Amino acid sequence: MLLRGMERYVHQQDNGVTAESHEQPLVTRDFREELKDIRATLSQSIRLARHLLDPDSDQKLQFRRYVETQLADDRGLRSRIEGERQQETPQESLFVLRQSFESLRNLIDHLLQLPVCGLSLFTDVGNLVLREIVLNRYFRPCRLTEFRLEYDRVRSARLLALLATVPAETRPLFTTVYLGLFRLLHCLAYVSQDAQGPIPRRVRVLLALVRSESLSLAGYLKNELAPRAGPKPLQAACLRAARDIARETERIAREILVELDRDRAAAARASYAFTQLLRNQVVALTEALSPGSMVGEAPFEQLVSTTECASRLRKDLWVFSQLCRAAEGHLRNDDVPASESAISSIVAFLGYFQDGSYQLLRYVDYEAFDRFSALLTELPWPPEGPAVRTRLIADLKGFSQTLEHTFAAVSRRAQLQGFHFDRIEAEALRDRFLSTAQ
Repeated sequence: MLLRGMERYVHQQDNGVTAESHEQPLVTRDFREELKDIRATLSQSIRLARHLLDPDSDQKLQFRRYVETQLADDRGLRSRIEGERQQETPQESLFVLRQSFESLRNLIDHLLQLPVCGLSLFTDVGNLVLREIVLNRYFRPCRLTEFRLEYDRVRSARLLALLATVPAETRPLFTTVYLGLFRLLHCLAYVSQDAQGPIPRRVRVLLALVRSESLSLAGYLKNELAPRAGPKPLQAACLRAARDIARETERIAREILVELDRDRAAAARASYAFTQLLRNQVVALTEALSPGSMVGEAPFEQLVSTTECASRLRKDLWVFSQLCRAAEGHLRNDDVPASESAISSIVAFLGYFQDGSYQLLRYVDYEAFDRFSALLTELPWPPEGPAVRTRLIADLKGFSQTLEHTFAAVSRRAQLQGFHFDRIEAEALRDRFLSTAQ
């Protein structure tokens, strides 16, 4: 998030935090404050990089760098520089990023001693920062319409169920918009944390990021989603969302962001205004996709109910484990027709699970689920030979235990305290997939 914020902040056409607060032309302005903002964000990034890099890797990389810097000949020096650019592991990539940022911070410290820091100087420093970010192998930020499961989720059981009903040709477009909206709300959560007391300079960078990304998302809604959204009412809703986001974002920049230098409460007001805007658009798009579904008070809070998400995940984990146990039992009894039917039900349920509850898992749980999904994809049927069947039985048993362990962990969550497991509803879902496979 900080890296993406710096990417946007160094471009003046994207920077609504400082550009509109000055009447002076860009070419005659002093960009000392903007340089200080970049320096503060670099410092925060360095602190996070130190925290993320485990001490053992850090010490090894520091020692290797020291040894390599003692090489006297030019070949050794060039080899060290080229080796840093290869960044074969995430640890090396993070170490290189941190070292580069420390050098840039030192450079900015000296530049801030100049009487004036003009536009060309700020632009050149920004280009150096951008180069280090873009050339980094593992820690390069995603673009607007690119998402990674480690960071970006639609944490709403209702929205995931709704998106599963959207036609396949437009589902990725709507999913992209929802992911973009939730990503911006995630950024604003950090702004809200830092908005009390003196405004940290990195908050200015994050608000510039939110403003820029909001306008880009409005453009995506207007130019990419609306023309292909489907029925005219849905197209109109997308165009209305694009218009509202663009109009309100410009108002916030014009009326609130320009006050950041003079009013400590401006950051909190901007964060609140952006949050309300984005939440309203999540609700409006959901109502357009499913008319009449958003009723009652606090519709956004209903959509992102953690209790509902945990309940959905718990139910699906129980059904998944039951299907795997059934397949394991049929394979142990050498009942090939029943085994084939049970495996088919698992494959069908896996598609249902990945469209919904998979997004609600913790990131640490993904490895076991992905490994089992790959096993089913590559599975020859019927499994030939006792060795293959024995291995499949062991895999089903092991994954069933993983599912049961995860089910127990989810059941202990605070959101589900006092909510009993609805076994009848879960059995109905299980039987639905068992009957579909027969």
